[in-house]
Amino acid sequence: MSRRNVLLSAAVTSIGAKPFYLQASSKKRKVGVVGGGILGAAVAAFLARAGTDVILFEKARPANGATSKSVAWINAIVNDAPYMQLRSKSLAAWHEDDARWKMNVLWGGSINWANDSKKASLQSKAEILRQMGGKPRFISSSEITHEIPQILPGDNVQFAFETFTDGHVDPVIATYRYLEVAKEYGASILYPCEVTKIRMQGNQCVGVETTKGEFALDDLVVASGTDTPTLLALVDRKLTLAHKPGLVVQTTPRPFFTKKVFEASSILEFKQYADGRFLTSFTGGPPDLPVHHDIRKSRIEYPNDALRYQHGAMLIERTAQYMPDIAEAQPAKILIGFRPYPLDNRPIVGWVPGIRNLYVMVTHSGVTLAPILARYATKEILKNVNVSDLDKYRPSRFIF
Repeated sequence: MSRRNVLLSAAVTSIGAKPFYLQASSKKRKVGVVGGGILGAAVAAFLARAGTDVILFEKARPANGATSKSVAWINAIVNDAPYMQLRSKSLAAWHEDDARWKMNVLWGGSINWANDSKKASLQSKAEILRQMGGKPRFISSSEITHEIPQILPGDNVQFAFETFTDGHVDPVIATYRYLEVAKEYGASILYPCEVTKIRMQGNQCVGVETTKGEFALDDLVVASGTDTPTLLALVDRKLTLAHKPGLVVQTTPRPFFTKKVFEASSILEFKQYADGRFLTSFTGGPPDLPVHHDIRKSRIEYPNDALRYQHGAMLIERTAQYMPDIAEAQPAKILIGFRPYPLDNRPIVGWVPGIRNLYVMVTHSGVTLAPILARYATKEILKNVNVSDLDKYRPSRFIF
């Protein structure tokens, strides 16, 4: 029997409809998914919906890692046409999943502006977006404030544009919704459950050993974010990710006024949830100062609460220059997000070199890409086909 002997059938339109893949054998394939962030949850949902026997292993709790610290801005705005196209397809997939499974996406678009040093990069993104039919609206600082009086980009804006197709989501809620879908199709979600060993026979994975016991598997998907290098080391494969800590603050609620996401000169990203909470984030890592040495070097939390609250207050103060309302809110969560960041900031998706049934998925843009990568991975795993949209993003770039 073929390792992935399945037939493609019609797409479902609701949770209760029959899956879009039909197994050619009465024996279901058993696929393990390591990682309970939004990417692992989405692929578990689509694999289970396809009729596969899915077991998801999460070492702590769902959405505990980078997912919960994400800005969760669903967008196609990158300085790379093929990658923008992939992200655009994922926006369409997000609309499908939101309509089908009530992911609670706020579809409000975005406003992006740049000062002198960032102007050329933002213009390039806007031009690629325009060429691809994205229809960005070029807008001045005063026009932004006229449209949304609570937003004050200031006098240094050299270039700005508005989009109307972007959205944003609460990534924790979206992750749990995908897990609910997976469970409705029969998936098992195990946590806390850490994978401690990947059992191999020759060049094939046959199962895993975990803190909750041993599990035989036909295929294994690693979607474990910053833990991916550790998991791959269990099968003697090396992957290096960039270390990119990012500061994120979530606040107490204030009166709601916007569905949009705002990016201020590639330095700050901020938004408001439907319940009035603000989220703001520095897009870059911490500056190279002695106080940041340990955080810049490895994945550690704040050494003390004083430093945590100092950073939270500083980020709120910086954001208040552009959105004064946030100054009236209190920080509810001050987080360091350790982002799964491939060295070229492009996804790593596909079969691990030299291992015939170990599939890996790691990307900085997990929220934006989760729906499309889940669809593509399901096809590649169950149909044993190559999805050409992923050819630029194969693991052989970085996994040895």
